[in-house]
Amino acid sequence: MVLPAEPDEVWATLTTREELSAWLGEVVALELEPGGSLVVHESEGATRRGVVEAADPGRILSFRWRRLAGAGVSLEVGGASRVTFVLEADPAGTRLTVTEEPVPLATAGFGA
Repeated sequence: MVLPAEPDEVWATLTTREELSAWLGEVVALELEPGGSLVVHESEGATRRGVVEAADPGRILSFRWRRLAGAGVSLEVGGASRVTFVLEADPAGTRLTVTEEPVPLATAGFGA
């Protein structure tokens, strides 16, 4: 999608806890560096824990995450996935491409 904003503005929306929380759930940890942590509490009580793979301001944010059951939530531990946001300058603003793909737990870096 093309957003009518500069890449730096889109980046700020993707990486500011308050802005990201409006989209993903309550972001309680976000370390914007490779190997940094991401923790998101969802409205129904589950938690997603992740690891930042790439954080290049104004260009790319990528992380692996998985869903974990929370207090009062009867969920199986979820599979892992990789989420990638790619930002590219566009005459109309910023082209934002979002992908999410499954990642085998054995290679996700979360343990079994």
